[in-house]
Amino acid sequence: MKNLYWIDSFEGYPSTMDGPIKTSIDVYNNLYCLYTEALGYRFRLVRLEDMYIASGERPTAQHTEYGNILAEDGAAYVGLIHPDLQKERKLESLYRLIASSKNVKLLNYTPKFPMVCKDKFRGVDIARELGLHVLNTALLGAEGSTPSQLDFAEQTVGTYPMFVRPRDLTSGLGKKTVNDRNGLQRYIENPPFPGRIFIIQPCISIVAEYRVYLDGCEIVASRKRVPLQEGKWCATPDSIRKGSRSLAEYLETTYLCVDWLWDGSDFWFCEFETGGGFSELSEPYRSRVAAAFFRKLTA
Repeated sequence: MKNLYWIDSFEGYPSTMDGPIKTSIDVYNNLYCLYTEALGYRFRLVRLEDMYIASGERPTAQHTEYGNILAEDGAAYVGLIHPDLQKERKLESLYRLIASSKNVKLLNYTPKFPMVCKDKFRGVDIARELGLHVLNTALLGAEGSTPSQLDFAEQTVGTYPMFVRPRDLTSGLGKKTVNDRNGLQRYIENPPFPGRIFIIQPCISIVAEYRVYLDGCEIVASRKRVPLQEGKWCATPDSIRKGSRSLAEYLETTYLCVDWLWDGSDFWFCEFETGGGFSELSEPYRSRVAAAFFRKLTA
């Protein structure tokens, strides 16, 4: 049986993430392993801190227990987002090393747009190029003058309140609603995760969030989540079918999740992921999405 290495770092997060991280680890060890073993792959949860990487006469991704994981046929998934920039950069280097491997299939690798999910601004711009309904989005964080950043945000995004978050983090990390110019100034001058650029958008009233799961360009399930409630399966609204498919076609992905915001009258593109989870779906939709997610194992 071949190995599938699920590689990420679960250390260095704010304490608010302790619960979600524990839940994720439980899902990996108790659910994902069932699907991978049915496809002939033994699931291995690997901590980034136990990996050593090198390039030279041959590429090396050395694990303290499993050895050089690039030496034999197998598969891997590499997390790409972490609040600690040093850990994140190591994850990125490992991702690139495995992506170039001849032996190991990288589940969350998209040849046309590698690591595209890390850049939420690029996601909005791709959606805009495809004619989808997007929120005005300002990218800030590397300019010299705070007043000029504030002016640009107000000119681009419009009136307050505004929603600000790091361009390349997820799970609510660094997200904040700012109600006035002083609030945005405080965020710019004292960001929760220094060293990152961030995006600013209008703060809209969210009635529900929708996630569309695609196997290639085929929609296999959708999930609706009302604020403060757990998500559950739903029929895919007609208004977001075409847009979700157009993103999958443009990105040329084998698996894609597209997130939309519903404000009671319009759907707005939020973001997409090439590795979004599916554990909260009920059967038979969970198994359908799992088959799409792990499709590269059968290729």
